[in-house]
Amino acid sequence: MLPHGYSEAHLGTRAGRRRGPLRLLVRNLRIARFLRAVRSTRLVCLVKCLSMTTSEQPAGFWSYVHADNEAEHGRILRLCNLIEAEYSLITGNEIHMFVDRDDISWGARWRDTIDDALAATTFFIPIVTARYIQRPECRHELIQFSKHAERRGVKELLLPILYSGVPRLEEDAEDEVKAIISSTQYENWTTLRLEEEQSAQYRSAVNKLALRLAEIAEMIADRPEVLDPVPAENTNVDEFADVSPGILDSMAEIEVLFPSWTKTIETLSSDIEALSEPFNRYAPKMQTVGRSASASVKLALARKLAGELNPIADRIVETSTIYTEQALQMDNGISKILLSIAEDPSSTNDDRDFAAFATGIRSLRDSGAQAIASLQRMNEEVKRVASMSRDLRKPLGKIARALQRFMDGQGLFDEWVRRIEEIENAEVAPRRIN
Repeated sequence: MLPHGYSEAHLGTRAGRRRGPLRLLVRNLRIARFLRAVRSTRLVCLVKCLSMTTSEQPAGFWSYVHADNEAEHGRILRLCNLIEAEYSLITGNEIHMFVDRDDISWGARWRDTIDDALAATTFFIPIVTARYIQRPECRHELIQFSKHAERRGVKELLLPILYSGVPRLEEDAEDEVKAIISSTQYENWTTLRLEEEQSAQYRSAVNKLALRLAEIAEMIADRPEVLDPVPAENTNVDEFADVSPGILDSMAEIEVLFPSWTKTIETLSSDIEALSEPFNRYAPKMQTVGRSASASVKLALARKLAGELNPIADRIVETSTIYTEQALQMDNGISKILLSIAEDPSSTNDDRDFAAFATGIRSLRDSGAQAIASLQRMNEEVKRVASMSRDLRKPLGKIARALQRFMDGQGLFDEWVRRIEEIENAEVAPRRIN
């Protein structure tokens, strides 16, 4: 069911396309077909077999920006090596850190970890700097791992190291990545990084970090694995009698959430379009006074513009927060469905059902990429204009942070497509063998 006044046909109309770049996210996705495909997917009840046991040695993803390591003359990677060595010294066990996200071993371990295919303890250790916060790939990894750790009830596995100062690193920060980092018990190395690597202070800090990793690993090893709750028995779902616990909930959740999520995108699109009216009205005035008026006149105009932008900026921030929450809920449901299909590809009634599902997700990913290209240009323009006036800086700063939240969501779409491609490749392989 779509929101009132919003039809599937409307997504592809010329009028729909005029609503701005955010409309691209939903324009190409046939929502009704998507929901039919989800409803018709019959998933066999299987108990997930863990590919590794809890006795597996702990490991970690050492997530950093290469430019930061170069600026530190290799100290960030050397710190990783020191922690590995100290951990081995104090526990007698090894801990392997994956340090190159382009390496095959990183990719394989990352997929197993995020797909919940591992029972082993795997840390995510981001080396947080101002540059790290700005990198899209770093943001996507941190958000994704945080969601995974929260789902499994192992939040402690996210262990940030604050390597250099980051402004407004607070739990109520409007930037999602900053909020996630500040909600953890991160290690503060902003002063320690200036110490000599052989100094007592530095070695003591390395020891403290290794001890903390060992304590967390031991604590989580003794903690029972979090399983999906079993839904209440319902005698009216014979059509899905073979569906595994929790999957029906995922299907129902997506069916309810998708129209709401689409409506949120519509609202966000309208809010962003509302920005054009005051900008278009004030632009000629600013150009006129720019040639002859004094600085005080220019600032007065900027102040009036800021006053009109503030309520719009507040609406955009509120809507982007709702969008992020809904996107994460969607991800939870879709990830469960894809994981179940991956375990048993024959669980779909018809290959066409999955093909329609995959087409819809790819359209969403591709349209999102187009929208983000437009939003990135807009974000840069917003930052440029904000630098012109302190009064404009506040509303435009809110808008820039809200747009960043939206762009962070693209990582979810990319991950859905990755899982779909793995399912498709697994289906093709046996045919080639035969």
